[in-house]
Amino acid sequence: MTEAVAVTPGAGGRSAEFWGYLMWGLAGAVILVPELIAVFRVADLPTISATIGHLETQHSWVRLVVVFVIVVLAYYAVPQLITNPEQSGVVGGRQVTANGRMTPDPGAVRYRGMGGYLVAAIATLVLGVGFAVGARVMYPGTYAGAYVLYGAIAVMWVVVPSLLAAFRAREVPFPTLFRTVGYLERRAHPLAAVLLALLVILLLHLAFYPWPRVVS
Repeated sequence: MTEAVAVTPGAGGRSAEFWGYLMWGLAGAVILVPELIAVFRVADLPTISATIGHLETQHSWVRLVVVFVIVVLAYYAVPQLITNPEQSGVVGGRQVTANGRMTPDPGAVRYRGMGGYLVAAIATLVLGVGFAVGARVMYPGTYAGAYVLYGAIAVMWVVVPSLLAAFRAREVPFPTLFRTVGYLERRAHPLAAVLLALLVILLLHLAFYPWPRVVS
């Protein structure tokens, strides 16, 4: 099979690479800032690790789901990280869109008219942050707001874009997380390496929460 040449359309006159940095940067900041605040005990904000840990204490099978998701992420991440994001439309033998999402027919995927999705995703993120903070202030110790916030990130950044590409032949303006890291690796290799290391640490933290903190 001849590999398709990927184009990287974006939105608003900006490239998909730009939107990848922006969108994943925003999502990453929302996840990282509460983690740092928790480390230094500046405020009481629900972190993604504490939220997952809370679920794991309520339902032991959640830990298995977390490990399963990590393995699946690694399976799909490695081919994207070792493939030049600007050259190939086939990754690891799977047909993908120009932004790295699986689709049955890359040539049929439509990229135009999806700029509104960026607005919807960012608005959802802002509302999620507000809801999570407000819920924590009104009901100390609650994780209801955190479920909404981190669930919204998963849905708007991963689930919906993947479903649109796979079943509707539509693509959002920003690439997958690992294709974005692939872009970064070609511009600033050390920074991409540090980012991947932090991501691995976070995933291990989620899988084996509260590691690295030892509970006596």
